[in-house]
Order: sequence, then C-alpha cells, then structure tokens
Amino acid sequence: MPSHDKTKTPPERRRAPAGTTVRIDGLRLSREAWAKVESLTAQLRRAGIPRARPSGALDLLVLHPEVAARVLAGGCRVYRCATCEAWLDAAGALAHQDALPTHEVQGFSVPVA
Repeated sequence: MPSHDKTKTPPERRRAPAGTTVRIDGLRLSREAWAKVESLTAQLRRAGIPRARPSGALDLLVLHPEVAARVLAGGCRVYRCATCEAWLDAAGALAHQDALPTHEVQGFSVPVA
C-alpha cells in the first residue's frame, strides 16, 4: 500500500475561501490584488509582450507601479529593455538608450481594455 494518498489535494492547491489570499512566488496576495495581476497579465498579452505571465505582471506592479497603471488604462506605449528587463515610458526609454547604447529597448503598443 502506498505511504501517501494520491487522491488528496495538496494544501498549496486547495481553493481558499472568498475574501482571503492567494499565493504566488511565495507571497500572499488578496483576491483584489490577484484580480489586478490577472488583468495586467491579460493587457500585456494583448500588447504582444513575449512571455507575459502573472509573476512578471506582479514584478511590474511592485517595481514600476506608474507603468503598470498606464498599461491597465490602455491606449499607451510602453518600453521594455530586453537586456536589463527594466520597464520604461517613452522619455525613460530614450534616456536609457542614450545612457546604455548596448541595451536593446523594445516598444509595445497597449490597446484600450
């Protein structure tokens, strides 16, 4: 007989009650924050940004909240440095490219949600 029950759902995969938290990358997020991460991920996918995932959207929300707000609103252009993975607006992209000419900055048009 096996030493464990395979039919039992592991604790990390159990659905939490409504109004509680969600775990991602070791962090606990509220349901409202998770909904924001999911909508940001959807906007990034619509913009054609490669490998748009919830963990990347969470990084964008935490590290660059002003860019995340523009992406969620839609109808704008955002820039991502493929070398150092920084998120920038138009002015920041030009300054970044001038300061570090070896870095590759890519622009993406975000459609209106």
